[in-house]
This record gives sequence, C-alpha cells and structure tokens, in this order.
Amino acid sequence: MKQFDIKEINEQADIIVVGGGIAGLTAAVAAKEKNPDADVLIVEKQTTGFGGKANKGGGVLQYFDLEHMTPEDFVQYHAHSVGCYLGDQNVMKKYVAMNNEMLDRMDGWGVEIPKKRIPTGPMTYMVGIDLNVTVNMRKTATKLGVRIIDKVTICDFLTNGDTIQGAVGYSIVDGTFYTFKAKAFVLATGSQDYKFAPMWSNGRGDGIAAAYRAGAQLRNVEFGNFSQLYKKNTFQEDVFCDNSMYNALGQNVTKNFRRFPEADVSATALREWYEQMSQGKGPITVHVKMRDEEGLTKIWDRPYGMPFWKADIGKAAGKDPEFEMVPGFVGEMSPIRVNENMETSLKGFYAAGDVSYAGSAAPGAVPAPPGRNRGSGILNAVFAGIVSGENAAEYIKGAADPTIDDAKVKELKDAAYAPIYREEGVLPEEVIGNVQDILCPVENSIYMSESRLNIALKKLAKAKEKVAKLKADDFHQMLYAHEAESMVLCAELFLRAALLRKESRGWFLREDYPMMDNENWLDWIIVTNKNGEMNFDKERVPIETYDVQPPKFN
Repeated sequence: MKQFDIKEINEQADIIVVGGGIAGLTAAVAAKEKNPDADVLIVEKQTTGFGGKANKGGGVLQYFDLEHMTPEDFVQYHAHSVGCYLGDQNVMKKYVAMNNEMLDRMDGWGVEIPKKRIPTGPMTYMVGIDLNVTVNMRKTATKLGVRIIDKVTICDFLTNGDTIQGAVGYSIVDGTFYTFKAKAFVLATGSQDYKFAPMWSNGRGDGIAAAYRAGAQLRNVEFGNFSQLYKKNTFQEDVFCDNSMYNALGQNVTKNFRRFPEADVSATALREWYEQMSQGKGPITVHVKMRDEEGLTKIWDRPYGMPFWKADIGKAAGKDPEFEMVPGFVGEMSPIRVNENMETSLKGFYAAGDVSYAGSAAPGAVPAPPGRNRGSGILNAVFAGIVSGENAAEYIKGAADPTIDDAKVKELKDAAYAPIYREEGVLPEEVIGNVQDILCPVENSIYMSESRLNIALKKLAKAKEKVAKLKADDFHQMLYAHEAESMVLCAELFLRAALLRKESRGWFLREDYPMMDNENWLDWIIVTNKNGEMNFDKERVPIETYDVQPPKFN
C-alpha cells in the first residue's frame, strides 16, 4: 500500500466562502462591508481572482434601464417568454430592482463599468467589462481584510442536524488535510459543466455534490444542460448564428422554430439541428458575418481581455460568411436550492452564483446563463453574492460556536484520500470521458425522449460502478477523481429528473412530450439525499401568489 505523511491543519473563521470567482469574491466583500469585524475566509481550489467564468471570455453584464421600465415590467416579459412560469418572480423582481446598486458597488470595488449599453432584447441591454474583473475584486477583498487560502479544495461539509458546522478539504499541491469550522458558509463553486467546453470547463460540480451529500436540497436539476452552436472546423461559438440557419437543400430552417431574431440562445435551435440531421438534410450552415477584434475594440475599451479575444477569433479560418455549425455541449447545472436570502435548506449555509442559479428558481425554465439572458451570468453572481454575504454576516451575530464530530472528520478524510492509496483501479479521466460520451449528444441532454434517457442511464450505471475504483497518482489527480465522482452524480440527477418531467417547458425539451403542461407540471422537482438514495418530490409553484400567471390562471 502507498504511504503518505499527511499533514493536518485546523482553520476557523466566522464566515467561510468556498470558491474565489466572481460570486465568492462578491460574497466575501459584501459580508466584510456589512460586518467589518467578521473574520471572513475564502477557500479556493485554484487561485482566487483567476478561477471561475467571469474572466474567461464573456465579460458582459445585463443592464436594465430603470428610468424607463420597472422590475414588474421585466418580470412580466420574463415569465411569459423565458422562465415559462416556473420562476420565483419575487427573486427575479429583487434582482432587477438591484441593478443600479450592483453596478455602482462593482464600480466601487475596482471594476470599470463603461457607459456604453448595447440592446440585447426587450427591455435589456448589456455592458462590457474587462476580464480583470475578479483580479481587481481580489485586491478589494484583501484591502478589507478578507483572508484567502488558495490551492485547497473543500470536498465535504459537516453538519449538526440541519445546521452547517464545518468542512474538510485538502491541498491539491501537497495533500495537506484541512478541517474548517465556521458559523456560516457561502458556497460559490460554480455549475456542473462536465469539463468539456473550453470556456466553461472549470465548472466541475464538486460543490453541488458536497452540498447534496451534506443534505442540502436541490431544485430544477433537469434544467441542467446548456448547448450552443459552434463553427465545426474551429469549435468557435457564435452567439447569434441560430438566427440564420440553412440546411443542405438551401432552405432557411430558422423559420421553423423562430419568427424573428432573438437576443440569446434557445434550445429550439438545437432541436432543429437534430431534426434536420436526422432527416438527412445536413449539414447545417449559417450565413452571418464573423466577429472581429476591430469591432470588439470599437464597442468597449477592454485591453486586458483583448489578447484573449484576438487569439480566440484568430482560430476561425478567414471571414467566410457561410460555415457549418454543430452543437457544442456546455452543461450549466446549478441546482442548490436557496430562498430569497440565498440560504440553502441547511441553517447557516448559503449559496451564490452558478452553483444555485436554477436552484434559486429565479430564472424559471432555463439552465444557468448564458441560457436566454446574455450578461445575466456575472450580474446574477454579483446579486447572489451580495445577498448571501450580507445575510451570512447577519446570521453569525446570533449563531452558536460550531462543533464538529471528530469521528465524522476521520470518515470523510478516509473517503477523500481513498483514490491516492489505491494501488490498482480506474483513472478519473476514463470516467469523465464516459460521462461526456453520454451527455454531449443533443438527443441525450437537450432534445430528450424516454427511450434515449433510459439508455443513457444504463450507460451511466456502468460508469458509476467505476467510481469506487477510482485511483490517483498524485494529489492533483485525486482532485480529478473527486470531480469525476461529482460528474457521475450530477449526470444521474439530471437524467432521472428529466425522465420525471413529462412535458416541454422553456429550455427543457422532450420529443415524446412536446407541449407545456401547466395542469400537471407547473411544479419544481426537489431532490434530497436520504441515506445515500436520491429522493425526488414535486412541489407546486405558488403561481397564484405571483403577479404573472399562465393564461388559464388569469
């Protein structure tokens, strides 16, 4: 058996933020501003300020002109056209109402907010920010006294009944084992993106899995897969290409699913691609002008991000206005259930950003951004970060000192290090590849049917059998082993919940149930870990209490 001298460190803080991307940094800064005396600690498995997705190429914020519209106006539009009545309209209203406050606060945190606003759809605009957003926010957090531990992953949480008490984790560099105590935790580890699409591949779902194991409820797991169209020969995405799609017969197929240009990606474009290809009418080409770095420079001055955009756009072969497009799988499962205060079903445990976007129910029937609202990803992270950080800062004032079970700590430590002690077994890359092979096809994750979902579950069962055999050659690969385990868990959650929802709604499309069914499925699917088993429940959306209802409720 392999032998390792594992060093152990105990850490304690008032509030521990798990994840150092935009949501985690916002939560830490907001908590410190709310309660300057609080000891706030960020624990990030890579490097705080360089992790997450905000600095990976998008760089846009959603903007609402609140001088000419109200939050109620946007909620009306969103419920009918985007969320399809499955959203928590109170949370959405709060998000829109805080728009100007969020932009002002970001500006105060060192994020340059340009004045130029670009229309993206009914009542919405986007404003570009540079990709050093999280680097600048790290500087602000440090100035406020936020402590930071990098290169340490938190792999499991400790509870006492339904109250969070602590966590365990390890250094991905030297394997040092950490035990953490805190009165409150904010989970900001991002979505589950299955390590596939380049920009989003840092979302590994390990925070989702850890929260689920600890007993936190999940919501809307079936709205967990996003795809968009990519240029086939370069795998470069083009956001608006689905507005001009043609099949091999020269027929414009966009008109089959869309009456007018839309501001963001719709699952119906992926469905149309699948149906056209199934009928032998492929390839699908798009007739649009490619973006260029000159255009990006003219819109916003973003010198930090320009080298990235030049390299990305440079991968495209010329400026050919006609090119073949194929679906590119992203993922974007974000199911940790939170209330209006961003608190999970466990006391003192909050979640912010893409780990809980769908779980907040605010957006309704869509996966985490960029599904249907360009620029809402970063701004939602800021919104949830502010709300969770401020509420955590208030919570700790009356919270008891945490206590942890040493026997449970040892149990979780043994489970965490099992892969590196294993002499023989399966490498995590094999399991990750198995999950990707199952979920990446459009017909398994975007445009689904009962037969295809059942086949996918049978394939996943074989990958699941390998989880207990995962091995690692070093501590970095041990992290991959835990991420592979998380991917299997999240894939199973998605597939099983997708089988339950027998309708099509918003981004969620079932070939065998093509219509939205408000009578039977105006419900959230709630998942709870009960003694290691997935327990699925339906919870009726309280639509009668909201401002906007489907036509039959009017």
